[in-house]
Amino acid sequence: MRVLELFAGIGGFAAAFPGLHVVAAVDIDRSAREIYTENFKHPFLIKEISSIPIDWFSRMDAELWWMSPPCTPFTKRGFMRDLDDPRSVALKYLIQVVSAVRPTLVCLENVVGFESSKAFHHLSDQWTRVGYNLRTHTICPSNLGWPNRRPRVYCIASLERLPDHLPTPLAKPPGITEFIDQNITIESDPNLWLEKKSVERYWRAMDRVTLSDNAIVTACFAASYGKAIVRSGSYLETPSGYRRFSPREVARFLGFDNTFQLPCRISTKRQWQLLGNSLSLPAVRHVLAGLV
Repeated sequence: MRVLELFAGIGGFAAAFPGLHVVAAVDIDRSAREIYTENFKHPFLIKEISSIPIDWFSRMDAELWWMSPPCTPFTKRGFMRDLDDPRSVALKYLIQVVSAVRPTLVCLENVVGFESSKAFHHLSDQWTRVGYNLRTHTICPSNLGWPNRRPRVYCIASLERLPDHLPTPLAKPPGITEFIDQNITIESDPNLWLEKKSVERYWRAMDRVTLSDNAIVTACFAASYGKAIVRSGSYLETPSGYRRFSPREVARFLGFDNTFQLPCRISTKRQWQLLGNSLSLPAVRHVLAGLV
């Protein structure tokens, strides 16, 4: 199956389905391209999607288009500006392009709430008008047995009939200890550790986990992890204090395996940001099971 990966980021979709033929990945983030091209040989375009002519999409001849457009326009942090947000320009353009090119399968991922947005209603109206069948699914990997919360809405549009229900959830993966590097110390990576005054200040609001509870589920790791302490992810309790999860550990919670390269030339904070903007691979595989 030929795939066009739009808003590609670091390549979450390509990592979830390594057997598919990605004809091109598109994004505007140069750091994301550094990580992407470290892991995949697919062509990667640094391009504003709204500036790409429709005939380019036709020439790609891709059966499946994956897109994970910016979520900020559909969040309180982004003031819920929806289609009026400048960050929605590319999505508005792609709604038109899909209607014109009509790839067999289009899959879109975004935050919970997108399904009630003006953008979604516009998308639904335009795509059903040209023959697409639509399904939306709200999936959190923790409901699939994966030890991480990351609820997202997945919209699937197909020119062929779609199943009414998703398959049975995945088998439960290893416990949280399998995701942790237990040899991390204050000396080996001091930037991961929280200052005592920060812990005291945010104690009640911090999402804290401990290795003594193997059934724990980590919070959603956001792009602000490493910058904001509250509502950005979980913190690990250790005998030496509380620490952030390393980018490698966050990648594991998102489903990336240890062969996925995170180049050391990209700072830890930047890696956290790029991972926070990526995908939960177990959730994506679950949503598209039987379709790809």
